[in-house]
Amino acid sequence: MGKYRKFLVHSFWVLNTVVAFLLGVEIGTNSISENFVESYNQASERSKNSNGLSLSSRRTEINLPQDEKTITDKTNQLEVIPKGLAGRVKSPYSSVENKSIYDSPANRAPLSKAEIKSLVDLAVKSSDPIERRKAFDRILEEIKSESFTYEQAMNIRSAMHHGGANGEQWKTFDYAWGANDPASAVAEIDNIPEQYRRGFTSNMLPGLASVEPKTAIGIVEAMDGEMRKQMTGRLIEGLADYDVNFATDYVIEMAENGDPNIAQHMKRLAKEVLETTGLEGGLDWVEGLEEGALQASALRGVANEYANDQPEQAAKWAEQFIDSDQNSRMFGEIVREWGDQEAASAWVDSLEPSQGQRDAISAVYGFKGAKTPEKALQEIQSMPQSADKDYALNGFISGLAGQDGEAAVAWAAEINMPGMRESAMVRAAKQYYKQDSSATQEWFVASGLPVEAWYQISGTTPKLD
Repeated sequence: MGKYRKFLVHSFWVLNTVVAFLLGVEIGTNSISENFVESYNQASERSKNSNGLSLSSRRTEINLPQDEKTITDKTNQLEVIPKGLAGRVKSPYSSVENKSIYDSPANRAPLSKAEIKSLVDLAVKSSDPIERRKAFDRILEEIKSESFTYEQAMNIRSAMHHGGANGEQWKTFDYAWGANDPASAVAEIDNIPEQYRRGFTSNMLPGLASVEPKTAIGIVEAMDGEMRKQMTGRLIEGLADYDVNFATDYVIEMAENGDPNIAQHMKRLAKEVLETTGLEGGLDWVEGLEEGALQASALRGVANEYANDQPEQAAKWAEQFIDSDQNSRMFGEIVREWGDQEAASAWVDSLEPSQGQRDAISAVYGFKGAKTPEKALQEIQSMPQSADKDYALNGFISGLAGQDGEAAVAWAAEINMPGMRESAMVRAAKQYYKQDSSATQEWFVASGLPVEAWYQISGTTPKLD
């Protein structure tokens, strides 16, 4: 009987000890979790208060309906998954747990501010590339919906700013805004802070031009100077998305009005036409243009893109223009885009003597001057005095100047053709000036170049004795 009583007493104390231990573990775990969540929430609140950004004077806060209040409440609730003592935080808006956020705009209410933030966070920060794409596509889908509002646009831009969206995401969003809600996008040009205005306009303008070409043209033609030049290029991109023929007519009209940057604009258009119509369509388009300076500019643009993708085929296609001095520069474009320089050199050697071949020779020696200058110089020096040699030197200098400006200006003076010689000297001297401005100034005094050339070299007014 005594032994039985002792057994009961011992059992009671063992049971108490076990219960106490289990209660302690539970309390400790809860305490850790609660403290972690509290600390995280405090940090998040401090971050929100310190990182606020007003993107527009028109921005307003959205008053959410009562049935959406649970969504905003969830943003402050974190699921802590135990992993050691620290645990890890899981977003309450993962694609797995909140599939409704991806529902089509036609099947649900417009995205709330909280949902927009969640999608942007996934689009910017998710480690899963598929999830990033899916989230950003959902944002773009919202922009296309009839219920899309200016307030939503502001919420998206704010979330992208705070989330650290990349340049491509900004470019795509602003394009989509201009294409799908032109009125509010245009209005935002005057409202957005000045430090963001140029970037926003540049991104949004092609989207606007793709649906409202005349409005976009009016905005650009009201600009001046460098801003107009930059935005014209972006305008052309959007006009090509609207209609290739419309874009072509507009560029031709600019040429007739004496636009000084028309060659650059035509090359830009050629690039956009290729992207819009594909290679076959681009080749048909450029060959259908009237012969002359505009077609020559377009041919250089097409040749550049064609050679970048299929250099051998581009080279064969270009040979039909070999007899046209107007189109000679396209041969250099092909060489510059050709990844295999040995193959490019062999092709150039196979061409009949022509202006096109000389331009191609210049491009070949541009590469050689940058990669193997000593070998290139030996080859040039072995050439008899001729136009080919001058063109080889001209290209060689372009390749050499970035490494050794002093040597480049010296060899530029060896070119026999007067106009080419002066142009090559100025071009080389620009690089020389970046390397040693004082030595360049001393060289210039004895160079024989006109005083006004100094501004081309240095960008400064001459201060020469």
